[in-house]
Amino acid sequence: MCFEKVVHMEVGWFDESAHSSGAIGARLSIDAASVHALVGDALALMVQNISTAIVGLVIAFIASWQLALIILALLPLIGVNGYVQMKFMKGFSADAKVSSKSNYVL
Repeated sequence: MCFEKVVHMEVGWFDESAHSSGAIGARLSIDAASVHALVGDALALMVQNISTAIVGLVIAFIASWQLALIILALLPLIGVNGYVQMKFMKGFSADAKVSSKSNYVL
């Protein structure tokens, strides 16, 4: 990790302006945000989708086994829909990052 490397650097390394406390703090906060975005959002969405499917099946089996069979038949379609939705979200996220970088340049 970046933090571990910074901790073990020699004292003279911190004297350079590129390695000031502000630059290091900014880099560490950006790294933490990147890890959160990578793991946090995708994992939360996956857990939400799986739990929704399980609860829906339980309710369907309690209410009617015929309804449960209909839901089971539609489950692959719901999975494909989730996959397509995630692909669109990744595309929008990439567009937002490009827009953010272009605004930073301006």
